[in-house]
Amino acid sequence: MSRSYCPRCRLPLATCLCPLVQPQPCPLPVMLIQHPKEARHAKSTVPLLQLALPEMELTVTETLPAPPPPPRGAWWLLYPAPDAADIDTHPPGSLAPGGLVVLDGTWRKTRRLCHLNPWLQDLPALSFSRAPASRYAIRKGPGGQALSTLESLAHVLSRLDPDFDPAPLHRLLAHRVAQFSSRRPA
Repeated sequence: MSRSYCPRCRLPLATCLCPLVQPQPCPLPVMLIQHPKEARHAKSTVPLLQLALPEMELTVTETLPAPPPPPRGAWWLLYPAPDAADIDTHPPGSLAPGGLVVLDGTWRKTRRLCHLNPWLQDLPALSFSRAPASRYAIRKGPGGQALSTLESLAHVLSRLDPDFDPAPLHRLLAHRVAQFSSRRPA
């Protein structure tokens, strides 16, 4: 017997998150580039972002041409490059990207995306140093300190625009983590 899936969140009906979704507008254009192998990962936070930030543009690929500039300003890459501007050490409003390019995948896969798309290295980079600790307990990065794509984007958007509320994204993630945790063997 096959499972029935929700057409909106693409999760099994028993774990549908649609009643918890509070869609909100992105304060600036967001283009998310997801590594193809990450797109097949059940624990990816990108489907949650697509539900909560419906204006976000998602491209699943390893290579793509540089996009046209956003309507106002220039694209910035959300990535911890050596010369990245730290959003947590700049005064609010002092950094004004016209849009964010966000990479989704393991650190190895995102480095590959940067290597295969040299135009990414030409973008000003944005990073952070004071984000809250990750609550994404179902997946760990190197050293256990990395944030999920959802957590990273929620933190940066809330720092760029004080009117952006990251709480609905965090609640959605917490519920998804609880779903996975409840199915883990003791």
